[in-house]
Amino acid sequence: MGTDVQDVDKTSALTILTMEHNTLQMIRTATITDATGRAGHLLTTISASMIALGFVAQVVPLTVLLTLMLVIFTALFLIGLATLFRTVELTIEDVQAGLGINRIRAVYAELEPSTRHVFVRQLHDDTLGVEADGGQTGWRKDRRPRLIGTALGVAGLVNLVNGLTAAVIVGAAAGLLGLGLAWSIVIGAVAAVALISGFGIALGRIGRRGIAPITTRYPRNHPN
Repeated sequence: MGTDVQDVDKTSALTILTMEHNTLQMIRTATITDATGRAGHLLTTISASMIALGFVAQVVPLTVLLTLMLVIFTALFLIGLATLFRTVELTIEDVQAGLGINRIRAVYAELEPSTRHVFVRQLHDDTLGVEADGGQTGWRKDRRPRLIGTALGVAGLVNLVNGLTAAVIVGAAAGLLGLGLAWSIVIGAVAAVALISGFGIALGRIGRRGIAPITTRYPRNHPN
């Protein structure tokens, strides 16, 4: 049986909670830095590749250029996939740390009820509480639509970039097959939408499974 926080020496409990709070905050900082760094490296790599292709395009035939685009953007897409799945893992880790911090705030309020009014951040260790701390309170009903929420994160940005990269790959392949510019654009756009939507759904499911093992002790309907 666990020990209730009321039965623990308050000073010792606050010391333990403060240390854990600081650890979780450092984890959140590290995950955000890592995710944005990886996304930045991906965008830099794509930008450099496009600049190089721009120079090459001036001196090679169209068929050679399309072949180079197919090869280079396929490699970029694979790099993007690795970046995508890692940023999803970092997002899950960040949300887990956010849940822990919110739970600790709730325990702070239990240990010293007079401080409850001081907290401007959430005291609820559920995903809605973490989302509210993430700036979603400006949306209607204090929660942004799930599709927009998925797109606004770092993983969503990488997913969007991967979709556009896939569109270039498919468009280049269509061009090599002689389908013409218009059909290449249409097929590439369809491929981008399908890939972005498919991965968006998959990422949402992975994220929900990632935080599922964490039980909720202080939901929004809790007296706290």
